[in-house]
Amino acid sequence: MRPPSPRRPGGKRERPAAPSRAETPTRDTDEASPASSEQARSSRGEGSSRRRGASKREASERGANRRSTSERFAQRRSRQRGEEPSEASAERGSRGRGDESSSALERRRTRGTVATPVGTADAATLLGSVEATDLGDRLRERTRARRMLLLRRIGLSVVTVVVVTAVGWVAFFSPLFALSSANVQVTGQDGRLVTVESVRSSVSSFEGVPLTRLNTAAVAHAVLSNVAVKTVTVSRRWPTGLKVSVTMRTGMVVEAAEGAYWLVDDQGERFEQVGGVGGYPLVTLPEDRARGASDVASVLGALDESTRSQVSAISSTGNQVTFTLRGGQTVKWGTSEDAPQKARVLATLLANVKATTYDVSAPNHPVTS
Repeated sequence: MRPPSPRRPGGKRERPAAPSRAETPTRDTDEASPASSEQARSSRGEGSSRRRGASKREASERGANRRSTSERFAQRRSRQRGEEPSEASAERGSRGRGDESSSALERRRTRGTVATPVGTADAATLLGSVEATDLGDRLRERTRARRMLLLRRIGLSVVTVVVVTAVGWVAFFSPLFALSSANVQVTGQDGRLVTVESVRSSVSSFEGVPLTRLNTAAVAHAVLSNVAVKTVTVSRRWPTGLKVSVTMRTGMVVEAAEGAYWLVDDQGERFEQVGGVGGYPLVTLPEDRARGASDVASVLGALDESTRSQVSAISSTGNQVTFTLRGGQTVKWGTSEDAPQKARVLATLLANVKATTYDVSAPNHPVTS
């Protein structure tokens, strides 16, 4: 039973009334004051000790009640299951409660430990990892992997450079693809002015040059040094040969020059010396030999075979074309325009009109004399 509270029923502590100013303290009062304060302190100490004792008794009573309740419950379960006596059950229950409390304490300690920053290995251990992972080892492993990747890339680059260099040397500098003049194939030659040997001789300066570096335009220019060749086409024949296709010049007229007679083609090129005029017309060309030869070729090409065979001489000034027939007649052709119509008019006049001069420069109004 608790000691009576020093508070009043209203919950407030009773305070002694303050002495009146009118009262005058006496010596007896002064002597009684220490005694009364000592009695008050002793009474307060006794009240506190009584309260503490009552609290301890209540706590022990509650604990006993809980233990008796637990024992009765354990005995009841033992009777139902046919297990050990209540004392063994109680002992196991107290042991289980101890284990539970120790587990709870351990969990609290673990949570408190994890809540603070810890190392990687300690964190792995606290979180239940099978084996701790060292951060330093992982960093070293990553550095090693990066180094290996860099070395692999450098090695691959070096190998690539070596392979490309080797392939380039084999393709552009080794004798594997070097030109051999014996492997030069020639087509289109006449066997007289242009022969296989003459063509191979023209390209002999390129002997040993790999085909990958061979300038075919330069080879064609070398073949064209023979004036009897009008055009040439050069192609590679792997691995060490060439194919050279030539087109020969064809004589159209004969020109007297340098004390000899020369065959001239439709481009005005003298390409072959002959002993005489033969069956060709004797030509006279202006300074612009290419234009004059083109006009002559246009006139001779427009004439029919019978009239063309009668032409003995032909000349071109660059603007006007005039030719002479084997019978001595002169034909004033004019420019190379309207060549087909002029050829028809001339053939009609030669067949029907006897004259020494035939002017067909204006084919719609021909003149004879």
